[in-house]
Amino acid sequence: MSLKSKIWASYIIMIIIPLLLAVLSARLILSNYEKDHQLQIIEIALEEKMQENMDFMDELDNTLANKPDNFKDSFFLSRINERISSLNMGVLIQYNEKFMYNSVPVNAEKLKPYLVKFLQQDVANRWVSAISKDYIVKCRALSFSDGTTGRIYLFMSRTAPWDTPPAGHTGYVKWVFLIFIICIFMTNSFLTYRLSKSLIKPLDSVKKAAKEIQYGNLDYPISYPVKNEIGELYQAFEEMRIKLKQSQALNAQYENSRKELISNISHDLKTPITAIKGYAQGIIEGVANNPSKIEKYLRTIFTNAVEMERLTNDLVLFSKLDIKQIPFSFECVDINRYLEDAREELHFDLTENNIALNFESYYESDDLIMADRQRLIRVIHNIMENAKKHLNKQEKEIKIILKEEKNEALIEIRDNGCGIPADRLPLIFDRFYRVDCARNRTTGGSGIGLSIAKEIIEAHQGRIWGESTEGLGTSIFFTLKKAAYFKKD
Repeated sequence: MSLKSKIWASYIIMIIIPLLLAVLSARLILSNYEKDHQLQIIEIALEEKMQENMDFMDELDNTLANKPDNFKDSFFLSRINERISSLNMGVLIQYNEKFMYNSVPVNAEKLKPYLVKFLQQDVANRWVSAISKDYIVKCRALSFSDGTTGRIYLFMSRTAPWDTPPAGHTGYVKWVFLIFIICIFMTNSFLTYRLSKSLIKPLDSVKKAAKEIQYGNLDYPISYPVKNEIGELYQAFEEMRIKLKQSQALNAQYENSRKELISNISHDLKTPITAIKGYAQGIIEGVANNPSKIEKYLRTIFTNAVEMERLTNDLVLFSKLDIKQIPFSFECVDINRYLEDAREELHFDLTENNIALNFESYYESDDLIMADRQRLIRVIHNIMENAKKHLNKQEKEIKIILKEEKNEALIEIRDNGCGIPADRLPLIFDRFYRVDCARNRTTGGSGIGLSIAKEIIEAHQGRIWGESTEGLGTSIFFTLKKAAYFKKD
């Protein structure tokens, strides 16, 4: 769950849980309160009601027996009506088949269905009861002094006054309010603890890790198992730590490379400078005392100056490639024709050194590759120069082999030289590395030719690697993307 969702859930829970608990508690309290008070009220009401009913019925029986004519007196009937109203009762008096008095709040004709039950019963000297849906009805005969008869009906509603909830139950509100406050406090405490555990502790860990990094300790990892905003923060912090560590290692590597560069430049420039200085001094001091010797000294000076220029150019090019400041001009190239032209260009120089240069193509499609012509020929030259230095057989040969793969061209430049030891093969593309550990300059070379080739090929989105067998020769492979698969910036 995300942090935002947790906060919203906490707010909702903080409101809903206390409310539900308070309502439930209030309901229980009210239920118990009503139950207790209702029982008390019912008991009291029943006792009072029974006593009133008994007194009223005794009084009514006495009047029926001794003064029945009172039931024709309207004043008496009004008093009776007041009494029975307080008892939740109504009276209906029938005289000569007619209803002469009715205190029930319903038309007498509508009450006839309740009276049918008494027509077949003897109601002369006793009360007869019947129960219907709405009323409990009692009936007894009347005998007036003039000899006429009638009937008196008592209607008692089946809904007793104690069936409604008691009115004095509001005292429980204080308890409900107290329970609500307690529920809010407990819920808030629990949620605060949970949020503290899920927020403060992880942030303390990040703070501790930040101090470790501040003190230079980049080997202090942090992790958070939950996938939320805190987890994303941990992941971002860990990625930052890793990148800082990589940057620190890269800076150390650059510093070592800088020191190595200075050392190698000093070493590589020292020999030609010393030679130029020595031969120039020989000319000045007259050691070269004839034209042929002077010419020899001057040629040696020129050769060393050319070597210094080539070394300087290689260093400048490599430095620019290393910091990505060399612009590339990519275009679609027919790789078969390009390599054939390159072979023709290199053929004359290699023939003078008794080296055979052959080209084999197995690239049959018309798919063009994407390349910078000027930079790519530099790759081929550098590989060729590296191969020339290791040719030690009587019949020297360098072969360019072109093959086609699904989305790229594969070029192999193979020589039949002395080969490279297996433990040194992975290092040949490192800057200033020479297989000749003594750094013999008789074969020339700055040690960065293959490093330059690697930088250029990688800028072409290709790969470069080497394979070698001691005594048989070495192959340098590199790939170039077809135009359709080349990713333009």
